[in-house]
Parts: sequence; structure tokens; C-alpha cells
Amino acid sequence: MECSFPVINMEKLQGGEREMAMELLRDACENWGFFELLNHGISPELMDEVERLTKEHYKKCREQKFKEFERNALENGSKSEVADMDWESTFYLRHLPVSNMSEFPDMGDDYRY
Repeated sequence: MECSFPVINMEKLQGGEREMAMELLRDACENWGFFELLNHGISPELMDEVERLTKEHYKKCREQKFKEFERNALENGSKSEVADMDWESTFYLRHLPVSNMSEFPDMGDDYRY
């Protein structure tokens, strides 16, 4: 059985299909936890810049912490060895109703705009 994640067309939120689009969005949030947005109006250039800044922040601030975690796990007798260091770091930024940017003091000024 093929299973695909939800895809939400933001243009449909403005027209006669709004109710169906909102139901899809609700279901995606409640049952999937993620979805793809189409026609969201965010420029590819801005998305590329956010990706660049996120990768830069990871390299600068997170990668070493993951390497230390791996080393400590191996020193403490962990039998599993990590062969591929393709780590991912996740953090949640919000601006409304109250910003949490102060919780991330290692974020550069470029990331704060």
C-alpha cells in the first residue's frame, strides 16, 4: 500500500475550496505532524538563505556536541559504532505571540531577521 504525506496548496485557502484545504491542514497537523506547502509565496532565494544559515549554525554550534556525544557513548561501552555522521539538529523558533530567540544565544544576527 502506497502512503504519501499531505500536500497543501495555500492558494486553496483563499477560495471556494477553503473548507477542504483547512480540513486537510488540520488532519496533517493532528495525524502526520508535517506536510508540504505549495504556492506559499516564500521566494526560493529566502528559503535558500534560511537553509544556508541553518547549516552554518549547525556546523558552528551543534556538530561538535554530537561528536562529543558519540565519543562519550563509545567510551561508556556502547557496542554500536556510528559509521555515517549525518546528524540532524532541530530547534523551534517562534516570534508570536512571544519570541523565544533569547533561548538561542549562539544564533547569529543574520538569523534573527
